[in-house]
Amino acid sequence: MKPPDFQALLGQDNDNDHFMVGIKFTNRGIKLYGDFYTSDMIVGSPLGLITKIGEAEVDKEKDVDYLSSIEILIIDHADVMLMQNWSHVNTVVEQLNRLPSKQHGTDIMRIRAWYLDGQAHFYRQTVILSSHINPELNALYNQHCLNYRGKIKLECKYKGVLPKILTQARQIYERFDTESIAEADNARLKYFCEKVFPKIKDSVQHGVMIFISSYFEFVRLRNYLKSQGASFCLFGEYIKRNDISHVRGQFFRGEKKIMLYTERAHFYYRYKIRGVQNLIIYSLPERKEFYPEIVNLLEESDTMNCRVLFSRLDHLRLERIVGSTAAKRMVESEKSVFVFA
Repeated sequence: MKPPDFQALLGQDNDNDHFMVGIKFTNRGIKLYGDFYTSDMIVGSPLGLITKIGEAEVDKEKDVDYLSSIEILIIDHADVMLMQNWSHVNTVVEQLNRLPSKQHGTDIMRIRAWYLDGQAHFYRQTVILSSHINPELNALYNQHCLNYRGKIKLECKYKGVLPKILTQARQIYERFDTESIAEADNARLKYFCEKVFPKIKDSVQHGVMIFISSYFEFVRLRNYLKSQGASFCLFGEYIKRNDISHVRGQFFRGEKKIMLYTERAHFYYRYKIRGVQNLIIYSLPERKEFYPEIVNLLEESDTMNCRVLFSRLDHLRLERIVGSTAAKRMVESEKSVFVFA
């Protein structure tokens, strides 16, 4: 049985994420699938919008000038879009409120002066709805929410999701140091290579799952394990459906010692992976509900060991999982190892 959040987002037959609809309001009702230039509202997915932008770049006869007059932008379920290609969202927002390339029959005398002066983005109202905040959303908020009347952001205090863990897993959080955001990925990989992998390599135990948040980290770890001649299998978001059963079987039977498992793969498939004896969370998940789901995969384990790597830059993710109070203590403490059981 899939979790409720999966059923709500992906459990229906119509889960197409490539769409764009123009809506026009009239005295007699509402017209759907209207022309974008005369529509009062446009509802579209990031993929649908980016496709139109791409078509306009290739075919000079086409354009996306209808994005120039957007007065209210609502980004709903932004946290779900983070599980897709967030760069599409950035590209679409950057296209808003630009001066149009054609007149499209517009009466110039009726256009507000600030539009012609290229100041329309200072008058646009932007609403971003998300279950949590992260650096990408903060960047969008800081760089593109520029209304002259100001802006406001709601921040939550979290209690954490550790009580939702059903196993007796011993969770060891290990903090590594990094000097800057630019060096964070390299510092994480270096810590894994020097402190974590040698113990995996020397152990005879199978069933080692390494959970990874981003595809970029997934590729780097895959290349490193290849260079070390490790026995491993891959379960990422781009896996073919025909290969899923084969990969899960290899891991469960012990034919492959290590499984690399990504957050997006868990988001889209939500399979229960059997055979997990040792869990290493290379990077904390964005979605807090995934953490207990992943740790609970240890229910068949004899050792119930879970190691979690984090840095001070992971504060936003950390507080959603262990709680705001504990997260503050963990990033400020002189200690670098913390245990939850």
